[in-house]
Amino acid sequence: METTAATSFPVARHAPPRPAPQTAQLGQGPARPGWGHWALLAAAFLLLTGSFAWGVYQSRHRPRNLAFIIVTYYLIALLYCCLAKLDLLRRDDPAVAAERWRVRMAVWCVSVALANTIAARVADAMPNGGLKIAVWVFTSVCIGVGFYFFFVRAGAGRRTDGRALREVSPEQRV
Repeated sequence: METTAATSFPVARHAPPRPAPQTAQLGQGPARPGWGHWALLAAAFLLLTGSFAWGVYQSRHRPRNLAFIIVTYYLIALLYCCLAKLDLLRRDDPAVAAERWRVRMAVWCVSVALANTIAARVADAMPNGGLKIAVWVFTSVCIGVGFYFFFVRAGAGRRTDGRALREVSPEQRV
């Protein structure tokens, strides 16, 4: 007499099919933020632009101050654009790995330029040499920590699931 054991739960013989990856163009992400998000961004942009306009007006007779304000505003706007593009690039798509690397380098370069611009301005306002050196040391440490977390850290070039960024998925091997 032979008995067969039956299970009361289904056993998967094959993994369920994975959904197709969603790609997004700039400004057309898959998840659309609500009006509150856009209102906050608009308010921040208006505040930044108003501060810029007021700073330009106040320093219209001092070329060095005017150049600092214009360069800082430009670098902040450029950093925002680079971060927006970096946010839209998929971390798990090997096809955009090279572009993602270029955008990460652009974010890094703009961040370093912005930090050095502000540090130079703050160091000039310090009364003695010790404080000027402290400003530059603090800036250098912050840039070094940012470099570590952006490029050197173990998970910097990896996807959120732990696999390598340039690893080809099973769907792309077919």
